[in-house]
Amino acid sequence: LVLRLEDACIGYTIDAPLLDNLNLQVRAGQRIAVSGPNGSGKTTLLKTIAGELASLRGNVKLGSSVRLGRMSQELSLLDPDLTAVESLWHAFSNQTEIRHYLATYLLMDDEALKPVRLLSYGQRARLELAVLVAEGCNLLLLDEPINHLDIPSRSQFELALDQFNGSILAVVHDRYFIQEFAHSIWAIRDGSIALE
Repeated sequence: LVLRLEDACIGYTIDAPLLDNLNLQVRAGQRIAVSGPNGSGKTTLLKTIAGELASLRGNVKLGSSVRLGRMSQELSLLDPDLTAVESLWHAFSNQTEIRHYLATYLLMDDEALKPVRLLSYGQRARLELAVLVAEGCNLLLLDEPINHLDIPSRSQFELALDQFNGSILAVVHDRYFIQEFAHSIWAIRDGSIALE
């Protein structure tokens, strides 16, 4: 198991939790879409799994060999002044290796040498995914990764995501993406999660 939630209660106050009595698990290699209305607790769930918020009750347990990476809607992991190549120096020994690796995430030629702040949202999303994978993350938490992407960028992001062999828990609304991506769905309804 990569992740287990045991009688977990998630939210900001015990008197009014967003999600309660969660008993769920994620296995290695599983791809799960989290869906539900706005304000239902999807992002709060990811923050709790990532350890940014404590569960109000119960347990949220990561497997012993899990290395977790979280991609927020703001793509806040990247330094806007670094280039794509510079963003990966810590994980590779030379620029040739980095450029070859970036090409697998469809970041090529001049894109690899532009400061992050000059990249499109889609390019930044693929770069952040590339950085998380290069850092050895084997469980990715993705918070609405395709919301701000046009159709070509969305297709490129999906291709980049296909390179990843670990487990993914992704908050998404797009039915087509869910159909193509997810092995199962955690559907949030009335403060609980149903499996689909």
